[in-house]
Amino acid sequence: MPTKRGQVWCSRGLPQRRKGLPENPFMVSAVFEDLRNRWSKEEIRKEVDDDISCLADTDYPWAEITVMVPGEADVECASVAKLTGCAVLTDDSDLLLHDLGQHGAVLFLDSVQTSSGVWDPAEPDIRGLRICPHSLSGRLGIPSVQWFAYELQRNVHMRFAELTRISQESSKATELSSEYLEFLREYQHETTDNEVIRGARQSLQPLDPRVSELFWQYELPGIYCLDEQPHVYLGILNEDSSRRCAWEQGRTYRSLGYSFFNNSRPVANRFAAVHEFVRRGGRIVAEEITLSGTNTVTSDLDLVRKRLATAHAAFDGGLAAESFWYLFALSDIYRDGAGTTTVPSAKQLESFLTKGYMVQSTKWTDIHLLAQMQAGLYSLRILKQLLDIAAPGDKLVESSSLLADLPPLHIMMSRQRMTQSFVNTRLVRHAVRQMIETYG
Repeated sequence: MPTKRGQVWCSRGLPQRRKGLPENPFMVSAVFEDLRNRWSKEEIRKEVDDDISCLADTDYPWAEITVMVPGEADVECASVAKLTGCAVLTDDSDLLLHDLGQHGAVLFLDSVQTSSGVWDPAEPDIRGLRICPHSLSGRLGIPSVQWFAYELQRNVHMRFAELTRISQESSKATELSSEYLEFLREYQHETTDNEVIRGARQSLQPLDPRVSELFWQYELPGIYCLDEQPHVYLGILNEDSSRRCAWEQGRTYRSLGYSFFNNSRPVANRFAAVHEFVRRGGRIVAEEITLSGTNTVTSDLDLVRKRLATAHAAFDGGLAAESFWYLFALSDIYRDGAGTTTVPSAKQLESFLTKGYMVQSTKWTDIHLLAQMQAGLYSLRILKQLLDIAAPGDKLVESSSLLADLPPLHIMMSRQRMTQSFVNTRLVRHAVRQMIETYG
């Protein structure tokens, strides 16, 4: 999200007490969505003080240049750098090992700042660590930095000068070893089926990264689905690791989406299961989700409609769309508990919705409950997108109306936005009373 320019280029680090916090699992998805759909010129003007006339002459100046690519983004970034000679902003040093051409370079994000560490509009001197692999390999006396990286991988404790010498000697070999060729494979550009990729990529741009990854595993399994079954990596949520994984919430919606999409493919291109990588205790494991047939999918879709109808009957009445979805996700947790999860008191639920915690201050119970809500809402997002690409315009599905007003991620995944949406005390109390009566 853009911010006041005076805050961007200052040298600063996280406080020690926050350095252990996990990454936001929705960051990439949210930034991609916002650049394409949220940041219009009007919204940008609200956030920055400077003249924005340099931006593209369109309502959403970043939409056309924000592109979702199949597979690893490194390959696409390297291709652009080689073609244009640009520097790629990144935190990933692996990008140095791709073919960036003679002038392509890598500029590390954590090195970008003003020379003094304080922003001065009168002297807008922004600097960063820029490395050009072609120039670097020339200084080392080797054909490419890939030789140095290969030797470093084999001799991690060797000194720099010795690694350079070995790299120079090994790069003079008349025949490349099978080990070196295997090492290079990860950093070579994919060329197979490029026409298929180019043809489908534009229509898939609005998709969430995880949905896009799943699509390409079906479309080009030889490249993107090397295992027996397609897979989905679900990010590590900010949750209580001693409790049941928050991603259990919403699993029925994700399973329905996977199954519906699977059934929309040609018979020869279908799978029996999808593997979800999720947290289990202190480990990340692959859980198999068996995909359902047409009859089960139809029945499950009808169940989703009934759940939504029940929620609309309980909560509609003066609430904004985002407030409805927060309430739906919260009520889903206690409904899916099948009586094993105790519904908090009305006072606790009101406090959670208006303050973000149930009793006086934020506890692990509140953190985990928010993670469960996020998992449920994100699962509905996956379901909607898979319905849309599997059966666009299908009147039987009606996903365009069924889940049409799901809020964007910067709203759905924000505790602050949740509490801001429940400022009307009377409406909150009415909604909580309806939740307890309906789901308690």
